[in-house]
Amino acid sequence: MELLPHEKYLLTIDEAAEYSGIGSDRLRAIFDENPDFDFIIKRGKKQKLIHRKKFEQWVMSLSFI
Repeated sequence: MELLPHEKYLLTIDEAAEYSGIGSDRLRAIFDENPDFDFIIKRGKKQKLIHRKKFEQWVMSLSFI
């Protein structure tokens, strides 16, 4: 059973990019510049998972990106 991004609790960067309409390269750059975001969960050395609901709140608070 495959869940859609809006049904998942955690998203990969690629899923978050597809879900938000923000490019994955742009999201990676933003997350690398802001490692203290509370919606980023590190999994291993390289992979980052995104807490969807907190990410949604952050996106909705933006006036530009």
